[in-house]
Amino acid sequence: MPEIASIFSGVQIGAETTSGTQVSASKLLNYLSLNLGPSIDFNKFRPMGQLVSSAVTPGKDSSEIPFTGVGSYSEIVVPLCGLITNTTPATVETTASRWTITPLGRSEDTIKSFTVEAGSATRAQRATYGLFTGLEVTFNRTDGVQLSGSMVGQNMADNVTLTSSPASYEDVPILPTHLNVYIDTTSGSFGSTKMTRDFNAVFRCNDKFGTVWPINSANASYVSHVNTEPAIQMELTFEADSQGMAFLTNARAGSALYVRMEAVSTVLAGTTQFYDLKIDMAGKISDVGSFDATDGVKTWSITLDAFYDTNWSSGRYLTIQSTNKTATL
Repeated sequence: MPEIASIFSGVQIGAETTSGTQVSASKLLNYLSLNLGPSIDFNKFRPMGQLVSSAVTPGKDSSEIPFTGVGSYSEIVVPLCGLITNTTPATVETTASRWTITPLGRSEDTIKSFTVEAGSATRAQRATYGLFTGLEVTFNRTDGVQLSGSMVGQNMADNVTLTSSPASYEDVPILPTHLNVYIDTTSGSFGSTKMTRDFNAVFRCNDKFGTVWPINSANASYVSHVNTEPAIQMELTFEADSQGMAFLTNARAGSALYVRMEAVSTVLAGTTQFYDLKIDMAGKISDVGSFDATDGVKTWSITLDAFYDTNWSSGRYLTIQSTNKTATL
């Protein structure tokens, strides 16, 4: 039997019709690495008068799937529809697909779950009900767009056969030269005021979902998920110049800011429409950092927490647009 070479262990996914019901993992990921592995909680009992445990029993049995990746205009919709809210893209200019992802804020979001397969032809694993629970998207001029986050799955099956002949999403990378950050003071002016000395921008949405574990011997793993209170933030690092330090006034006033993290390609997805990614968030400054240095320049950072703005399109805190040629997950 050949050794299991880690270099050939890939990952592929399939969007589930019903969460937890296995589907073919027919999509190959080239810009995201999902590190599928087992997660079992063990219960231990040590009786009085004894040095070590008498009982060690398995409890909750699921999968942990931490992930990392880089920016792709095509693959970014996978974690967005799995975490923020699921949507169906609109066709723009015949060939382009525009995904407008706007969470509800005052009721449950409907998300997409995935069957995840990882490994190689030598040995592979599978988990159903792959659920994104956290995502961080980082913009900077050096690395472009970096992704990281968390995902869980139902109890992992070992030594499975990978779905054959998976198809890739279209290969359209997000480059460092595509990136911009804008901050405005009203929701009607998103994308008007460009930050000319922003060195690092992070959007994060963590701890959005929990898993549900009722007492039922028929269930080998969790059976559902539920919205929990998430941490939805943007963290921005500016030069400590007049533009960057102006946000000290906003921090002291508790005033609203409307931030856009934007990537726009030079490649057309439609007749005139370029591939793009636009993350718009209504936020208020919740933390300020100490002075630091970036590329030899004196910098400071601010963190904004998302807030629900009833004046923005009758109530919202976040909307994300992704334009590509990905018609379905």
